[in-house]
Amino acid sequence: MITAQFKRQASGQLVSAQLTGHADSGPYGQDIVCAATSSLALNTVNSLELLTPVNFDFAINEDEGGFIQVSLADTQEEKSQLLMEAFLLGMTNLADNASDFVSCQVITD
Repeated sequence: MITAQFKRQASGQLVSAQLTGHADSGPYGQDIVCAATSSLALNTVNSLELLTPVNFDFAINEDEGGFIQVSLADTQEEKSQLLMEAFLLGMTNLADNASDFVSCQVITD
């Protein structure tokens, strides 16, 4: 199962997102839940990099997969917050529609 964990400050800004695990909803290379998750995550990272001035940390396990983390250095930048909220929305929708393979939670500090 893929577990998506988003961290939100008490003030409402999203600080980070971490995805762990594997969907295992189909054979390797044909797992559409994994593909959807990867697409959402990588599009968010690419959009943060190309469309915002915000600094962020990004980590991925390219050898084994099953791990992606993005953490914002500046949570006050509006575009980055919009992109992170869109990422959360996409992951929440995916978890709602593929609950056997994806869970999504938001932790507030």
